[in-house]
Amino acid sequence: MRNLRLRLGRWGLLLALGMILVGLTGCGGEEAPPQGEVPPTATDELQVVVFETEVPTSTPVSVATSTPGPTVGAGAISDEVPSPDDVVLVARTNADFSRPPDINPLTGLKVDDPALLKRRPLMVRVGNDPAARPQAGLDKADIVYEEITEWWITRFTAIYLSQDPEIIAPIRSARLINLPLTAQYQGALGNSGGSDGVRWELSQSSLVNLDEFFVPGPYFYRENEGWQTRLAFDATVARDYLADEDLDTDVGLRGFIFDAAPDLSSLPETVVADATEVTIPYPQSTSLATWEYDPASGTYLRYTTGDPMLDFEGDQIAAANVIIYFADHQDTDIVEDSNGATSIRINLNGRGAAWLLRDGKILKGNWETDGTETPSFIFDDGQPMPLKPGNSWVQVVPLTFEINIDGVDQNSLGAAAAEPAAEADDALEAEEQTPTPTLTPIGFRARTPTPTTEPSN
Repeated sequence: MRNLRLRLGRWGLLLALGMILVGLTGCGGEEAPPQGEVPPTATDELQVVVFETEVPTSTPVSVATSTPGPTVGAGAISDEVPSPDDVVLVARTNADFSRPPDINPLTGLKVDDPALLKRRPLMVRVGNDPAARPQAGLDKADIVYEEITEWWITRFTAIYLSQDPEIIAPIRSARLINLPLTAQYQGALGNSGGSDGVRWELSQSSLVNLDEFFVPGPYFYRENEGWQTRLAFDATVARDYLADEDLDTDVGLRGFIFDAAPDLSSLPETVVADATEVTIPYPQSTSLATWEYDPASGTYLRYTTGDPMLDFEGDQIAAANVIIYFADHQDTDIVEDSNGATSIRINLNGRGAAWLLRDGKILKGNWETDGTETPSFIFDDGQPMPLKPGNSWVQVVPLTFEINIDGVDQNSLGAAAAEPAAEADDALEAEEQTPTPTLTPIGFRARTPTPTTEPSN
C-alpha cells in the first residue's frame, strides 16, 4: 500500500507540474509567428489612425525675396532658400476689409442670399492635361489657382463660395500646394487621392479633406467619358455632407480689397502699365497660358497652347482679374507617377512679388500672408492693390519665370529679361506629347503609360 501511495504521489506530482506548464503556456498566448511575420490583430475591422499636427501659428513661413535668380527658361526652380530674417510682413494699417454682409469677400460682388457667404469654401482639384479638356464648372468658380505639377503640365484648384455647380470635372489628385492653399482659405478640399507622400502630409494637417476614397458621396462618373475625364464632383452633395458633419461653418474669410475704378494716375510707370496680351510660360506643348484683354467685356480671355480655352458649354474662359503669383518652387523626393517624376513644393506663405492684370493694365506689387488668411495684395508702400469686382485667376509661377507682356519678357522685378537660354528652347521642343489614354475598368486608377508627359493620378 505504501508503494502504491508513493507511486500515486509521484504521478500526482507529475500531473500537477503538467497542469502548471499548461497554465504558463496559456498565459504566454499563441505560438509566436515565424521571424519576419506580423501577427494578426484581434479584430478583422480596418484600423485607421490619423495623426494631427497643431494648427499653424501666425509666424510667417520663410520665402524667397523678390530678387530673382539668373534668367533661365521655363521649368527652372530656385536653388536658394532664404532665412526667416529675409521675410518682413508689411503692416496693413491702410487696408479695410470690412464690407456689407451680402458682398462676396472673394469677388466683391453682391449675392442675393448672404447666407451663401457664411460657409466654408469648396476647393476642388481639376485636371488640365490635354485629354482633360474641356473642363466643366471652372466658369462658376470665384477663384481658380493654376500651378505646375511635375514640370510638364499644370493643374487647377477651383474655389467655390457663392455657387455650387452640380458638375465640376475632371477631378484629379491633390498636390503639396493644397496644404498651404487650403489653410489660407480654410476650405474643404475635393480631390481624387494623391501620392503616398502627399496624402501623408495632408493627413498630418487639420484641413477638411474630401478625398474621393474616404468621402465618395460627392463624386460620380460621367457617361461617354474616358478614364481621365469621367470623374466629376457635385458641389451640392458636398455641401450636404459638410452640413451633416457640422463642418460647413462660417470660417470668417477676410477676402480681398476691391475697387471698380481705382485712381492709378499717381503711380509710376514701373508700377502700372498697359497689358493687353500676357503669356505665362507654362510647359509649351501642354499648358502655355495666354490672357488677352477684351475691352467689350472688360475681362481677360484665356488661351491655352494658342487655342481659346473653352468650358464644357463652349464658352471661352474669362477673368476680371489675373494675378501672377511669384513663389519659391522646390523639388522633393515624393514620387508622383510610375515614371518616377517627383512632386514640387510651392511656398505660398510669407511675402513675394505679385502682378495684377485688370482693365487692360498691369499693376506690380506684392502678395503677403502668414498662412492663416487669404493673401493681401499690396504695393511696395503697403497700400492695397485693389482687385476689380469679379472672378480671379491666380497664376502661380516660379521666381525665375519670364512673363511676356505685350511682346516683352519681364522678370519679377519688372525689368526686361534677357533672351531664354538655348537649352531652354531645346527642352521645350523636346517635350513629349501626351499619349492617348487606354481604357480602364471603373474603380481602378490607371497607371501612366511609359513614356508619358502626364502623371497617373
